[in-house]
Amino acid sequence: MYFILCIGGRRIFMANSEMILRLLTDLKIEQQALKEQLEKIQTAVNTLEEKSAIVEEKPMTIEEKPVVAAAKQRAHSGRPTSFRAWRASTQKNS
Repeated sequence: MYFILCIGGRRIFMANSEMILRLLTDLKIEQQALKEQLEKIQTAVNTLEEKSAIVEEKPMTIEEKPVVAAAKQRAHSGRPTSFRAWRASTQKNS
């Protein structure tokens, strides 16, 4: 028995054993690629777990809290923060 395998518009006739060997080879290649992806994901997860453990171990001190608030204040865009302020600024511009 033979299989007809179409690759790129060409027909390739293969015997059962050839087809099975080709499929097994393809599966092994795919398995290796999946193993490599899994290792990368596991490494990334371990790194994230270590970082979160470090963050949990370090409590925020009282001195650090105002610094964060000051950074937020400096990042103010200059746009009105309330509806009244917005309406007043748009009426001035009109």
